[in-house]
Amino acid sequence: MPKFTTVRFGELEYRSEDVIHLDDGLVGMPNLTSWIILDMGDDVPMKWFQSLDRGDFGFPVSQPYLFHDEYDLSISKGVQARLGTRQATDLATMIITTVHAGGTKVTGNLLAPLVIDTETRKGCQLTVDDARFSMRQEINYFKFGLAVKSEASDNRADVPPEDQSSQARTVAGSQEIAPEPAGV
Repeated sequence: MPKFTTVRFGELEYRSEDVIHLDDGLVGMPNLTSWIILDMGDDVPMKWFQSLDRGDFGFPVSQPYLFHDEYDLSISKGVQARLGTRQATDLATMIITTVHAGGTKVTGNLLAPLVIDTETRKGCQLTVDDARFSMRQEINYFKFGLAVKSEASDNRADVPPEDQSSQARTVAGSQEIAPEPAGV
């Protein structure tokens, strides 16, 4: 298995088939095209989106429902074709998340979501022009709390006790990137 050294998590092993490819990189960072998703712990409803092009670059990502009840994106046929999408249900949307100093405030950028095809492992960053959404949308702390409890109970049931203490694990396969509900 390939290995990669990150500033946050040290040396990581990952499977090549778990790499997510963003052909155009991110807004302002077009050269960062290879990524993996890491687990941040059993009781955290966020993942870590880590660049394989730069070990010092990564950030937390979360599901959109934690920020806005009506976050429903219409993914164009052109974007779906670029990602090799066969079914809209294969698409997962993730929100780049910021945990502010002291951890007392969590916001998400609903105007520049990541969209990933869970089958082809190709993704892109979209820009959204919708006045309902914000670049610094505060998380719904009630939903965040429910997600923390749910993730903790779900993950602990699947992970052997000897593995529960690991600081970061690569997230393998599409089951860890929850696709959007039908109609996206």
